[in-house]
Amino acid sequence: MLFSRSSLLLGTLCASGLASPLPSSTAPTVHLPDSNVWFKGTASNLSESFLNIRYGEDTSGNNRFAPPKPYSYPSGSVVNATQSGAACPQQKVPLPDFPIFDNVTSISEDCLTLRVDRPLHTSPSDRLPVLAWIYGGGDTIGQIYDSAYDPSLFVYGAAQKDVPVIFVAMNYRLGIFGFASSPALNDSESLNAGLLDQRLALWWIQDHIAAFGGDPDRVTIFGESDGATGVGLQITAYGGKNDSKVPFQRAIMESGGATADTGTSTNSSGKHTATLTNLANCTAPSSSEELECLRRLPMKTLLSTAYAYEISLNSMGGMGVFIPTSPSSFIPDSPSKLLRTGQFARNIDVISGWCENDGAFFTPTYLNSSSAIAAYLQDSYPNLTNATIAKALDLYPVSEFSRDPSANISAQYFRASQLHRDLDFACPSLLTVQTNIKYATDPTKVSNYLYALNQTAFTEVFEYLNLTYYGVPHFSDIMYLFNTVTDGLFKDVSTASDRKLASEMGGSWASFAYYGDPSRARGSVKGWEQAYAANASTSSTTPELQVLGGPGMRFTGSGGRGDAYGEDLVRRCAFWNDPVVANELGV
Repeated sequence: MLFSRSSLLLGTLCASGLASPLPSSTAPTVHLPDSNVWFKGTASNLSESFLNIRYGEDTSGNNRFAPPKPYSYPSGSVVNATQSGAACPQQKVPLPDFPIFDNVTSISEDCLTLRVDRPLHTSPSDRLPVLAWIYGGGDTIGQIYDSAYDPSLFVYGAAQKDVPVIFVAMNYRLGIFGFASSPALNDSESLNAGLLDQRLALWWIQDHIAAFGGDPDRVTIFGESDGATGVGLQITAYGGKNDSKVPFQRAIMESGGATADTGTSTNSSGKHTATLTNLANCTAPSSSEELECLRRLPMKTLLSTAYAYEISLNSMGGMGVFIPTSPSSFIPDSPSKLLRTGQFARNIDVISGWCENDGAFFTPTYLNSSSAIAAYLQDSYPNLTNATIAKALDLYPVSEFSRDPSANISAQYFRASQLHRDLDFACPSLLTVQTNIKYATDPTKVSNYLYALNQTAFTEVFEYLNLTYYGVPHFSDIMYLFNTVTDGLFKDVSTASDRKLASEMGGSWASFAYYGDPSRARGSVKGWEQAYAANASTSSTTPELQVLGGPGMRFTGSGGRGDAYGEDLVRRCAFWNDPVVANELGV
């Protein structure tokens, strides 16, 4: 797989890092009048940044696994917000064989911090739209200071297109620290701590972003991969109840959604937590005693024990072992049922989409027969019945896929990769948009957009390593959204087409935050139609799908596929999103 064969070239790319924006001699400051707290930030020639702002208390000791507690700076504090802070507990080398992420220099359970980036010379009276970023990483790795997510060029580019925005990103707990599940945690309403961290950060934005020049009534939450799953689960939070006001108005989900984490509703994390409790020698007569034992363990001991267990289950960094759990107070039923029955925050403007080959990285290349795919599905999704697997294979006939003779890759691999992409990425997106428009109070006033990314800046790397069969894989959107094709990791391997796509994609995201329309701003993707007309039947109508990049579409860059419009997506997703199949998948 890529994660062992591409290390040399990707390591060379990573060594170059991001070019640092030029510093400014004028340090921006922000004053919170209610608490009389000052923040001192930094400015470059691109944007102003305020780093390591605490929104939650230390999560160590008795706060481990518990819902986060809001943090308040003492009145009169002057906060030095010029240096990045610690990441939440995770491995310091996130993916050793695939170094697209920075090494983590510092970890701590006192990690509930956020960053705010804004256009130069922003003042409180500007009331700019806010984009709140939730990073991905399989609920296992991620931090707001990773250079892959450096927002400087995104913020600068939006301002240049006359749609200036405020960017906020929050750290949240990961792995066993953020997604442990046990009877004792359930009894104390402490499940899904990582999602509760995200929610608390969104309330911080509501309370304080106006002082930074942001508008708390125009907040767009957005994320990629498990960050997009977090976005989807923020939409379904509390079944659409409990909060007196939803702390956002728009949402963008990139390669993820509320139903993307299979095993959420079958207590997958509970089973793994029980196993880890035994491995940590914390087995006790009661769940509450086991919880206290886990809380007493040194952070490094719990982290190393958890990682050894996670990596034994998933060699790709141990990702996706500890995931959200339902039912719980935050996710009161299976995410698919919450969506199907309208139990979510309604009237939210939505963009949702995927990378054309989102499943490629996660599909074993050795698959070369229908029986091999069936066994792979049974192993990956153990509650799928034989009848469901047989129906899935019928929906993806191997005759629709071609082998790659140059790399000796079977057509069966591409068949399984497409199936994986739909199940985990495309169909959650489609379900989100379909139910969002179905339950809108006034469908004419709610925006719903779908996209498929059909281009990647990985192309030159893949050509060098004879890995072109990966196509447009997972994570390809990040390099365009944060524009590391212009100045960053992929600068030296990108094309003019990549740079144009980055500019227009960033413009569309900012335009959506500004207007609820991804095509309205100057320099954005033009002609992006809503997925469904307000009066359309979402069950029978083929949605409008905006294809971003790729051959035969708006751009001429290499690495994409020209058949993104020709996929049997509606029929296939009707199958994967069917309540019976969703129940088997645990979503």
